[in-house]
Amino acid sequence: MTIPASKMAPWEDVVLRVIAIYKLLHASFFIAVGFGLLQLRHHNVVQFLNDYIVVPYHLNPESRVVDAVLEAASNLTFHKLVFLGYTAFFYAALFAAEGIGLYLRKRWAEYMVVIVTGSLLPIEFYELYLKLAWWKFGIVVGNLLIVLYLIHRLLLEANNDNPPEGSKGKSHQPASTPDKRAVSDAS
Repeated sequence: MTIPASKMAPWEDVVLRVIAIYKLLHASFFIAVGFGLLQLRHHNVVQFLNDYIVVPYHLNPESRVVDAVLEAASNLTFHKLVFLGYTAFFYAALFAAEGIGLYLRKRWAEYMVVIVTGSLLPIEFYELYLKLAWWKFGIVVGNLLIVLYLIHRLLLEANNDNPPEGSKGKSHQPASTPDKRAVSDAS
């Protein structure tokens, strides 16, 4: 179901479009990650990281962070890279569906964003708890605001679609208008 543009304020349309573009950027990122991981399946990942990241950026290979990344990279097998690549494509498809649906103002897309993004928020809160970082905080706050905004929109739409219970089944004639059958029966 498409939300009619006449029922939507102009600023709401802009907000939905901004969220849609944000989701489409996520999809583009995950597509790039998926292709990158699938390209790495035929290479030595540790050597690739050394050649293209550690040496050119003059990173200390003995630092804890670089050592941990290289250690994790050495544990990546062909099958793990393929699995991670396809997982990235799955997330890309999910974000693309959300973005396209929101851009076209589809109500199902609003529900989808609320369910998917809302279900990932506990993981994001846990990550934020493990290590506080400004960029993690920004992502969590942004996703939380998106979910709250869309829940607010969906609740408003639900209230506008369902008339109050007192008005169901009643005619909209004023009370002072006589019933035609009563007038014809009286004559």
